[in-house]
Amino acid sequence: MFDVHGFELTVFKLLIGVTLIVLHLRLTGKQRTVQLTPIDFIGNFILGGIIGGVIYNQAFSFAEYISFLLVTFGIISGLNYLTSKFMSTRSLVMGKAYTIIEGGRFTQDALDNTDHKLDPVEFLAELRGMGIFSLSDISLVQREANGSLTVRRKGEGGVNYVLVSSGQVVTDNLELAGHSEEWLRGELEQAGITDLADLFLVELDAADRLNIVDQEGQTTSVRISDPKAVEVTTVTEFQAPHEQSATLEDVIPEDAREGAAKSDG
Repeated sequence: MFDVHGFELTVFKLLIGVTLIVLHLRLTGKQRTVQLTPIDFIGNFILGGIIGGVIYNQAFSFAEYISFLLVTFGIISGLNYLTSKFMSTRSLVMGKAYTIIEGGRFTQDALDNTDHKLDPVEFLAELRGMGIFSLSDISLVQREANGSLTVRRKGEGGVNYVLVSSGQVVTDNLELAGHSEEWLRGELEQAGITDLADLFLVELDAADRLNIVDQEGQTTSVRISDPKAVEVTTVTEFQAPHEQSATLEDVIPEDAREGAAKSDG
């Protein structure tokens, strides 16, 4: 016989679970998929398991159900807080940004990195989705920590890098920009800043300026004293032929290149 009371309780638990998830997303400001971290994705799987498993299980009381949800929300929020405040934790959880193409050539780091295996076919598909149909038009491609691609076409300006976030040095971006933490601290000292904790954001833009935002929201722009970055990847066109990094033709399969050429046509 149909249990009306049990059905009503199940629907009520489901509504409570969905409501708490929506409130959590609203409070954290993460309302788009691109804003979700790996912790959020794992947490959503766990929450889905709790909601799907408990609402049909009468052995768990309503109080226990709510407690499970709140504890899970607390763990997710705590881990996200750690990743936002400590760059070492952020790199461990979210991964690091890395350069795929620089100076029109694939970097050796991208080809040899076992943690980020480059699939040429998928890579070309991503570029076509961004409206880029010829590899010869590309000067720089970087894979960001969130999985998105940053692409600079030949003839375009440089790429901006966030070097400090909420008082923490973003070492991955410093490496991509070709600078060291010692260099950054020296530049900030020349600008009269000695304590990174006073900074909300520091950006290095394509015009060789540091855009500095303090914790009160005040912005200052200063030109860096040494705009020449240290090369961090072996992509120079001036190497001997036997020492050069792999070319586009060495990496992209012939059938994939033909597909890109047809799309371009």
